[in-house]
Amino acid sequence: MKTNDLVIGKVIKWLESEEKSFVWLAEQLGVSLFHVEYMLKGERILQPKRIEQIAKIMGIKTKELVKSEVIMENQLTVKLLGSISNRRSKRELDSLLFAINDYLGLKEQTK
Repeated sequence: MKTNDLVIGKVIKWLESEEKSFVWLAEQLGVSLFHVEYMLKGERILQPKRIEQIAKIMGIKTKELVKSEVIMENQLTVKLLGSISNRRSKRELDSLLFAINDYLGLKEQTK
């Protein structure tokens, strides 16, 4: 499952369980209702920044929001040492992690 679809599913379930509307989420994110509708219909890719905002609104960590509930066999782990020193590096790392998650989702779909 693609990260985008995974996050969308979790957000919609959360909104329903909390009895919150798309309008409410749009207000919390500071975007238009149309923007939220496009995101949650899958017509727009969720950017890492937006995923972080949504996780904060939901009161969970970003890692929990993007993590699949399905336990994968032979799951690989990558550990990075050090720290990110600037915003560009953080954006590039976020993009890399997003691409890795999409790759894993595609790989799972082809099984």
